[in-house]
Amino acid sequence: MAYAQDERCFRESTVEMLEEEGFKVLIVASDGRELLELTQLSEQKPDIFLTDLNMPNMNRIQATAEIIKRWPSAKIVILSSEIDEFYIREAIKAVASAFLHKISNYKDITPSLINLFKTGVTSLGI
Repeated sequence: MAYAQDERCFRESTVEMLEEEGFKVLIVASDGRELLELTQLSEQKPDIFLTDLNMPNMNRIQATAEIIKRWPSAKIVILSSEIDEFYIREAIKAVASAFLHKISNYKDITPSLINLFKTGVTSLGI
């Protein structure tokens, strides 16, 4: 798994939670551009990309489009504190596998990712 989040506190706590749940977090980045660079350099490519929607340098919508272009089989989950329908539509256009509200859906992140990893789809979020 790869994870990009610009808020350090949220990034660290989410990585800790994911690793406690048995996920192998291969790449941790602070923005979309760094995520792409680290993934390109990594020998092992992640199956799932978990990212924040709004980040500096390259937001998640831009990064999602680039990830799908480079690694078409990747599954992408966008986390956001935004709940505006505009952002959800943009995530869908960018071919995200799921869009989760990072606060209200926090407890659903792990089940959503497990389901996505096992089946390729998730019933949570979009």
